Amino acid sequence: MGEDAWDRPMVRPQTLEGLIDLVGSRIEVAALPRAQTTVRQLVVHDPLDRPIGRGDLVVAAGLDSHSTEAEDLLRTAGAAGAAGVVLREARNLDRKQELRALAEQAGTALLFRAAWMNWPRLIGTLEAAAAIGPVPDSANVPLGDLGGLARLIAVQVQGAVTIEDPDSRVLAHYAQSAALDPIRILTISTGQVPEERRRAMTEDGFFKELWSTEQVLHRRAAGDIPERMAVAVQAGGERLGSIWVAALNGHTLQDSAVEALRVAARLAAAHLLHHHSRHHGRSELLTEATRAVLDGRGSGTLLARHSGLPAETHCAVLAVGVAGPLDDDLRVRLARHAGWHPADPGRSSLLLPGERGVLILLAGLAADLPTAELQVADYGRRLTADLSAHLKARVLAGLGPVQDRLDHASRSRESAELALSGLLFGRGELSSATVDQVADAVALRHIVEALRDLPLPVRTSVSRLVEHAEQKGDRTPLDALRAYLDHSRELGRAADTLGVARTTFANRFHNKVLKISGLDVSNSDARLLAHLQLRLLDDPTTP
Repeated sequence: MGEDAWDRPMVRPQTLEGLIDLVGSRIEVAALPRAQTTVRQLVVHDPLDRPIGRGDLVVAAGLDSHSTEAEDLLRTAGAAGAAGVVLREARNLDRKQELRALAEQAGTALLFRAAWMNWPRLIGTLEAAAAIGPVPDSANVPLGDLGGLARLIAVQVQGAVTIEDPDSRVLAHYAQSAALDPIRILTISTGQVPEERRRAMTEDGFFKELWSTEQVLHRRAAGDIPERMAVAVQAGGERLGSIWVAALNGHTLQDSAVEALRVAARLAAAHLLHHHSRHHGRSELLTEATRAVLDGRGSGTLLARHSGLPAETHCAVLAVGVAGPLDDDLRVRLARHAGWHPADPGRSSLLLPGERGVLILLAGLAADLPTAELQVADYGRRLTADLSAHLKARVLAGLGPVQDRLDHASRSRESAELALSGLLFGRGELSSATVDQVADAVALRHIVEALRDLPLPVRTSVSRLVEHAEQKGDRTPLDALRAYLDHSRELGRAADTLGVARTTFANRFHNKVLKISGLDVSNSDARLLAHLQLRLLDDPTTP
């Protein structure tokens, strides 16, 4: 890469002003007596550890902003020539003004942690900003202009460039030619690397290698997929994103592209951190406002201001989950695909991570209540069908009742989560339902949960089958009894469910299951108890 394209980033200390610019809305600047103060190191404050030094940016994670210790720290920092102090946000304006005046008098900067940030995340961001150092001049690409940066890189490497976040979402792209391969076209048009492609690169270890090195990785051409180069963008241990270059159809990438990408990765760190700080700041504010409304402690008017959703029109909440185990990877994919599912014209949606999957707030529904309810039901059916097809898993959605305004959305959320619990616990065919539609499953779930730790004074038919399974390592009698009871005592349907010949199943059921358990299948009380105990075995932790 030519030196006239951009200056190489120099490894030298960051200025406080430059650091603040990179961190963005994650901190609030209260006092900045000397903007060009050099930040020599980041220090998490511990009064018993070491004295504050010149150029230290002191993070007072364990200090109450309303304490006298906070005032003493500002004076000490000013006397030591520290770059500044970061405190927890003060709870009222008067206290902020007191601390601001004290910091100005002491001659040290005062920064407040944003209310929606936690200390580990803020410290990680500050460390990343400090590691980046001063942002170099890069051919007049403004800080945070990822589109301009992608264009600059594409000119240098003579290929199609995408700048992506750590989840392979496209943040910016540029190509000087339309001669793109199908995967690149799909990635750009959808804003996301195709799920199949991403899964393949995960399974072959490519992503693991990408995030463990600063080197440029090269993927050779394969069939109709041209060669690619990729490099991770990281700073201070924080993953910021990656840069990908694809060869244009009929061309190959030059060796010089490797060095170009190395330089680009160092430069992109500042741009990506700047982008994430501002984007995530807005995103976190919106997430917190949404969570507060769905928890019943927030303002619908405030959420409307942050999101653009109408505050006074009909809305409803959907609780979305997956039948079966929900590991971290499936949880992320569920949230990603749910976020892509479009609402109908005239309606908007917000997504929030939930205990069992995700919560979706659907707003802008029809003014007519029956029509609004039909819209929610239709959205739930389409959403679960779409997500089930994409995730190759059975996705379920509890539908909350329609409310007349955002302020009442928490009522819909409570009902939606109850409905989802019924869908997850029950064994019906519905993929989306209101709580009334799965009321029996919801009630049974609560009964089973109440019985979970109840000690029994006798050995029951199911306990005998459990003992047999533990002693012999044979669970087939339990499975057979479960299938028999689930299918209304029809031996043929139970056999079909287990894939066993009907005659064979009938013989084993009578000669083994009933003999071991001693169950009187003609006694309705015995059948009820057995069914309840089997449900407890099926669901050791009720959803």
